Amino acid sequence: MNKRAHLIMRSDVDGVGFRFLVKQKAQSLGLKGQCKQNNEKEIIIDIEGNTNSMEEFIQYIQKGVSPIMKNNSFEIEFFDELIGYTSMETDIV
Repeated sequence: MNKRAHLIMRSDVDGVGFRFLVKQKAQSLGLKGQCKQNNEKEIIIDIEGNTNSMEEFIQYIQKGVSPIMKNNSFEIEFFDELIGYTSMETDIV
């Protein structure tokens, strides 16, 4: 079963390659979506795919992704409706 998750990360993520690591992990799990930083320096991740892959991805995010990140906090909201992403995109190269 496929689901969509919307995550808002609040953390000290500048300069740690967080969005690159998110994209890499999502692609390795076959997940599609987007990962962007907003004006408040929050990382917004909208991702969809297989429920098992999604659970593994969220556990990866909960562990902190990067050892130099501090003060991690995030919100997660799940949806049954899919957007239909065709790839995993970030607002960085």
